[in-house]
Formats: sequence, C-alpha cells, structure tokens
Amino acid sequence: MDPTKKLAWAYRTILLLAAIVVGLVLLCASLTKVDWIGSPRENQAVFDPELRRAALQELVDRGSGVWDAFPDPTVARLLQPGIRGRPLEGVTIDSNELGLRERSFALPKPAGTTRVVLLGDSFVMGYGVHAEDRAGVFLEKLLADHAQAAHGPIECLHFGINTWNVVSECAFLRRQLALVKPDLVVQVVVRNDLDDNPGARGMGAMAQWWPRHPERADAFVFEESPHYAFATRENNWLLFGLDWESRSRLDESGREVGRLARAVEAAGGRYLLFNSYSGRLELGQRFFAKELAPAQSVVFPSSFNKLERFRNSRTDAHWNRAGHEQVALFLYGVLRERGLLPGLALQPLPAADEVVKRLLPEAEEEVRKPATLKKLLERRTIGSEIDFGRIDDDAAAQVHAGVVRGGFVSAYASMILRAEGRARLTIAGHGLPRPEIDGVKVAVFVDALQVGTIEPRAAAPFKISFDVPAELAAQPFVSVRFQADDFAYSLPDLRACQVFVLERVALTK
Repeated sequence: MDPTKKLAWAYRTILLLAAIVVGLVLLCASLTKVDWIGSPRENQAVFDPELRRAALQELVDRGSGVWDAFPDPTVARLLQPGIRGRPLEGVTIDSNELGLRERSFALPKPAGTTRVVLLGDSFVMGYGVHAEDRAGVFLEKLLADHAQAAHGPIECLHFGINTWNVVSECAFLRRQLALVKPDLVVQVVVRNDLDDNPGARGMGAMAQWWPRHPERADAFVFEESPHYAFATRENNWLLFGLDWESRSRLDESGREVGRLARAVEAAGGRYLLFNSYSGRLELGQRFFAKELAPAQSVVFPSSFNKLERFRNSRTDAHWNRAGHEQVALFLYGVLRERGLLPGLALQPLPAADEVVKRLLPEAEEEVRKPATLKKLLERRTIGSEIDFGRIDDDAAAQVHAGVVRGGFVSAYASMILRAEGRARLTIAGHGLPRPEIDGVKVAVFVDALQVGTIEPRAAAPFKISFDVPAELAAQPFVSVRFQADDFAYSLPDLRACQVFVLERVALTK
C-alpha cells in the first residue's frame, strides 16, 4: 500500500477508535450516572447529607464495635450513631444520631422545653446498667412529678462517654452550647478524671492514645497504667496532686470547668459541679471548683461509692440502679434547695430531703477534714529512683505513662520521684536497637522545666546526669518526663512507638 494511503488509513482508524471510546464513555455515563468531573454520584455520599447518613447507618448496622472517632481531638470519641442493642459491659446499648447513649432530642432546643444536661464519663453514660436505670431518667421523672409551676416538656439528657475526662466533657458541651441551650448543667467529676481520653480505632474499638496529643504517640497517661505496663496490684499516683503531672492536669481541669460554667451562665442557664472525686474530695474542690461560686458546686461523700448495695459489684464502683436512684434523689433535693430550676417551682420531697440530709453533711465534713496521705505513704513507697531491671509494685506505681515492661520508653513518658533536696538527675539506659532512632532528640523535664536532652543511638548504652534547680529539688516530689521528637515502630504489630530502653532514673544529692 502507498505510504500516503497507509498514513490516511491509520489516521481514519484512530479517529474511528477515538469516536468509539467517546461514545462508550458517554454511554457509561448515562448508565452509571457519572457526572462530568468523572465521579460516580453514588460516591457523592461524602458530600450529600442524606446519602451520607444512610451510608453511615449501613456501616454501623453491619459492624460490631461501638466507638466512632470524633473530629475534635479533645473529645476524641463518641458512640457510633444509631446503634441498636449492641453489647457493652454486660448490657446492650442504643445510641442516637449524635453518638450519645440518649434518645433523640431537638437542636436547637425548642421554646418552652426545660433541659437538664448531665455531663460526665462512664458514671453518666451508665456503665453496666440499662439506659432506663440511670440517674437522669429518675431525675426527669422527679422533676415532672413535683414541679408546681406550669411547664412544657422536661428533658434530662445524658452527655457521657466512657473514659472522657473533665477537659473533654467541657469541650464537647461548650462548643455546642447555643444549640443545646441547657437550663441546667450538672457535671459529675470522679477520681479518674485526670486520665487521657482515648480515641477510636477503625473497627470501633477503643484506642490507646489521646488524639489531642499526637506528639506523644501511644503514651497513654492513665491512673491504672501500671496494670497494663507492669501488672501491678496498685494504681499509680496520678490522682493525688503530689507532682507536676497531676497538679497540671487538675489546674487545667479547673480552668475548663470555670470556662464552661461562665458560658452556661452567660447563655441564661445554671451550672452545678457534682464533686465525686472519691477519697480526695478536698482536692477536687480546691482544683475543679476553684473558679466557681459556692452555690455552683456540691460534694458527694466518698463512702457512698464503697457501699456494695450501690455498686455494680465488689470490684466495680460504678453506680448500679439503686445507686443512680439515690444520686437522682440527692440532686433533686439540692436543685430544689438552691433554686437551680426556678421555672419549675419544685415542691419539697421528703425522700430527697432525707438523702441530702444524710449525705451532704458527711461530704462537707470530709472536705473540712480531709484524710491525710500519711498512712498511704507509709504503706506505699515513692522512691527517689526507679530501677527498671528490678521493678516492684511500688516502683511501677510511680510511672504515670510511657514506660512498659522491659523499660521500653515511648515518645512521651512521665513518672513521680521523691526529691527532698536531691539536685542531680541521673538517667541510664540504651537506645532502641533500631537505626531509625539515630538522630532522635529526647527532651528531659523536671516538672515543667527542661533540664537537658538525650540523644540515644541504636543499641548504644548511655548514662547522663543533669542539675536540678534548687527550687524544684526542694519539693517533696517532682515529675520527671521525657518527650522525643521521633520514634520507631516496634513489633509485634508496629503499634508500639518506642525510642530507648530505660534502665535507671534517679535523683541524688
């Protein structure tokens, strides 16, 4: 064939093939509803609210976990929306479209509705009890039955998620306050409210890191962390306010409580802190209620949480049905006495008055005459050094976070040491046997002050000392902390984020 004809034939063939391709594309577009940007409209569920809700509900219905990540890293996690009859902690739970263990409710709040928000963690969510056996359900009925003034609907809503801390609780409500419009907020604080708040993993399980602190990787500051790290019998010292790690968390919690209370009052509602910081009520009042007026907080006695008839079990201090009912009566009596829901004109209720009369004086006496830590400190030693090669229960309980069995240190670690004039900090260990950690810098802090830097090398031993300022060394206890600027993933599942192995940390004179 003539070369010119060959070229013309090839050109016509290419045009024909191109026309066929375009035709097929148009046909596919009409059949599969592809829009001109090339994305199937079914995939537009990401942008269409109705389609997105339907797709999410289908995923929830097909799953088995309960937790869902939340875009606010401080809040971290809610329940998956629209759960029905999902097992959790010995009971089955439902959730509303917002991811709360609560019925659906209107946002913004309708005019004429009296809305009480119970804000907290697992105690409010109702750990181990049925939804109808929670304090808010009992309180709602008490309010409706004993309001003397004409009123519209009364709602007592549970804004509670297992393991939320005070900071998370405050953020969740404050950032939607104009929508919820509560007439009253009752925030329940308990003794593990200084813990980190874990996020959620993809399959609906709870994670072991707080998304608010990505630089800390998997280091999880938790009152019971020694149970995970060293299998000790004791909790650590986080809740007692003895060192910087504990006090800084108490301070921040108090600031956030004050911020929320002011916002609630400015929006026309009332705020009440329900202090159930068992064993340390005075500490809870001193920190959590530091920015509140006296009428904005009430204390609840530690003895209540020790009574088996009000607990889920001997080993589980969460309130059972009877405990929730007692709490509701206590709250009703306090709300009526302080006039915290003036629009309802609550009538006296002898059963509620009896509970308040029995429990409140005891709690107030506990605040006035707090138990000392003398006996506890005699029974459990807080030492000036930790030898991670020979760690016992007492030494393990000095670790707040970030060190696991074998002395492996995560991107963040924190521990309490006895100071009492010891002005020299010595740290011994060796780098993780991984070249990825070469060049990593680990800042070393005593309380909030950086006293030096460690630069571990792969598998190489180190021993280094730093001076501790006299004003810090003079304290009874200090926090010794490590913060790495990088880390390596470790086996077995690459979810351990580690930097070096700690052999010994000590304060010496």
